[in-house]
Amino acid sequence: MKDEAESDSADESYRSLFAQHHRSLFRFAVLLVGDRHVADELTAEVFARVLPKWRAGGVNDPLAYLRRALVNEVRSRHRRRTYEQRALDRVRASTATKDEQMSDEMDVALLSALRLLPMRQRAVVVLRFHDDLSEAEVARTLGMAVGNVKSQTSRGLAVLRELLEGHT
Repeated sequence: MKDEAESDSADESYRSLFAQHHRSLFRFAVLLVGDRHVADELTAEVFARVLPKWRAGGVNDPLAYLRRALVNEVRSRHRRRTYEQRALDRVRASTATKDEQMSDEMDVALLSALRLLPMRQRAVVVLRFHDDLSEAEVARTLGMAVGNVKSQTSRGLAVLRELLEGHT
């Protein structure tokens, strides 16, 4: 009986965590992958993968844990060549539609430029400037040194500036 009550309590707290952080995690995913449908799949996958760890009580900083799990999931998917080809085909086929849907939330030129950054730089820039995390929080979330966050941020911003010069 006690185990069942603990499980119900953990599930209820997880539902609360989902309700509280799903939207921000989804937006983070959109900025990382540039595709709302893939971002939705990634977000759902991350919440499903984190649930057993949550039930076991192994998650101390839930939002940071979810963000890191999301970045890891994105990296895993990018390693697969078939995924890369499908994503590229999907982006080519529906760029105008996605850009129209996202135009009220973010600048299309910025999203296009973000897609050109390497994954690590993209994650650092999005966490720093979209999610407004400190360098230390980004370092903890992504499991890297603060100095590495600083250098990745600097490099990423330099590339974005260069890419966006003609759009202002």
